[in-house]
Amino acid sequence: MTFIFVTPKFNSANLLEIKINNQSNNNFSQLKLCLSLVYSIKKVEGAQIIKQIGRYYELLLDQSNLGPKKIITLVLQLQTPRIGTYNLSCGPEGLFILDINEKRIDFEILQLSFDTIINQSQYAAVSEDINNNVIPELKKTKFSNQYLSIPQNNFVTEDEKLLEIFKFLKPTCDLLSINFFSAGGQHIKFQSMKLENDEYRINISQNGITIYANDYGGRFYAIITLIHLISYYDSQLPLGEIEDRPYFAWRGMHLDCSRQFHTVEQIKRLLIYMGMFKLNRFHWHLTDNEAWRLDLKCYPNLARQSSFRGYKQLIPPLYGSGFEKSGGYYSNEEVKDIIAFAKKLNIEVMPEIDLPAHSWALTQVMPELYDHASNMHSEDVGSYKNNTINPSLESTWNFLNNIIAEISDLFSFHIIHVGVDERPKSSWEGSPKIQQLMKEKNFQSFDEVQDYYMSRVINIIKKKNKRTAAWNEAALSPHNDIGSSGGTGKIDKSCLIFAWEHPSVSNESAKRGFQTVMCPGQKTYFDMAYNNATSERGICWAATIEASEIHSWKPLKDVDKDYHNLILGIQGQLWSETITKPEYIDTLINPRLACLSELAWCSDNRRGWAEFKPTLLHNMKILSKLGWKYHNF
Repeated sequence: MTFIFVTPKFNSANLLEIKINNQSNNNFSQLKLCLSLVYSIKKVEGAQIIKQIGRYYELLLDQSNLGPKKIITLVLQLQTPRIGTYNLSCGPEGLFILDINEKRIDFEILQLSFDTIINQSQYAAVSEDINNNVIPELKKTKFSNQYLSIPQNNFVTEDEKLLEIFKFLKPTCDLLSINFFSAGGQHIKFQSMKLENDEYRINISQNGITIYANDYGGRFYAIITLIHLISYYDSQLPLGEIEDRPYFAWRGMHLDCSRQFHTVEQIKRLLIYMGMFKLNRFHWHLTDNEAWRLDLKCYPNLARQSSFRGYKQLIPPLYGSGFEKSGGYYSNEEVKDIIAFAKKLNIEVMPEIDLPAHSWALTQVMPELYDHASNMHSEDVGSYKNNTINPSLESTWNFLNNIIAEISDLFSFHIIHVGVDERPKSSWEGSPKIQQLMKEKNFQSFDEVQDYYMSRVINIIKKKNKRTAAWNEAALSPHNDIGSSGGTGKIDKSCLIFAWEHPSVSNESAKRGFQTVMCPGQKTYFDMAYNNATSERGICWAATIEASEIHSWKPLKDVDKDYHNLILGIQGQLWSETITKPEYIDTLINPRLACLSELAWCSDNRRGWAEFKPTLLHNMKILSKLGWKYHNF
């Protein structure tokens, strides 16, 4: 039976109070409170910080004893959200209590509460009047008032190219009560036609359905459109024609698998969602300060040692993982399985290895990548110290050559993302080896050192017949002053830039001649809270982002017309600091990713929110049958 209760709340002064109530008859000595947070602690009353790694803290209570029927209250002043307020994601996560002998104390933690409650947004009722029920919006339709009967949503085909897709989509279609393998079903034919990549046409007549396309993507998206149509019309389809093609070649979604480990099945579930809305690029964030999740034969201990967390593990209990050992990594076989699964959904998988910064977990396993003669300690925006590998060391280049060679062979897609974001300004300052390199190369700044690093990485990747991608600091100075540095932009223009800091950064990147994917935090970061309600989840450093705000964004308005040809596409992001339980994924992504898919397919020329909203609600009903929950809109 539990006799200790922990009650966290944000008081009226926006300070985090943690009340420890001992209702037992026992006395506890020198208690240590261990927890993680999404915002850094600035000040503590009632305890001392005796250990901090990133945003994992160990707090030794000032009171040496917690006596029977006594209460101790800690008061924490946290980093203030740049935008918005504290919410359910901002309290202590993965909390555990140890006594003087390092023995765990049983306790019960109550839900985070707020003295000042900010209520949920009120969303207007949604009309059931739908003019175009498909997301993303079809480019051109010509429907009559007559219908083709499809009894019990049964279809059949003899075309092998269509059968390949139907077989793969069968588990999804079963959940939607659609059968593409009924002997007496309505016939679907395929006819090859010279069209662009992913473009397709559909003809629906009383003689059946004909799909026209030039490639797998076109056939796949035509079938996805039929699934959306039959889910709406049910047992019939309007006679007519559809012509459809995407505006952007890159229609992406990013998932952070370092801060939290997402299983293969969880990733496949997201990929199915992407396929249902015609998204075609999965950005797989595999490494960061918190873990290296990719198993590599060239460094077999790297993932095994850095991918698990726990109190007495090499990596501490970051972001809610708690006392016990937890985590995981992806084997070569699992990577190949995910790549093959994604290809069936017309999705390519781009791996990201986030370097040279964001490498705290890596340097715990491979300290030889850091210059230990350095006389300066750096700290990044996430409160990790000395998290940047050193490009002046031969060991660094041996490492980079080895991992790039293996990753290039493992991943079939022709692009490898190498990170290059949020390098602390002081990360290389105290390194004698860096000073020597700068003298030899006549570099005047550490930004030039980063250019040198990037140029060498790009050349290594080129030799493997691959292309390099990176965050915008690889080509620009940081847009936000958060203690980070970037490059001077003197790198190969073949580098694909992901512009994340602000919508205007895409224009600057393209202006410098870099092909760019637009992914600004203010519009596409799905780990942001929807609004300022205290009952929401998500953080608020970039914005609060409602589904309607994503749909109303017109990406190309942020870019001069002269540079539109350099915008490859747009992408959503889900960073995982707040995903302390798998079920939190659904409402952070859904319906925002469906909204983003409309932008990616249609760009700025699309229906307004009032017309889109009923269609979005209908699509949420489809996704509910596939097991997805959604946030109100």
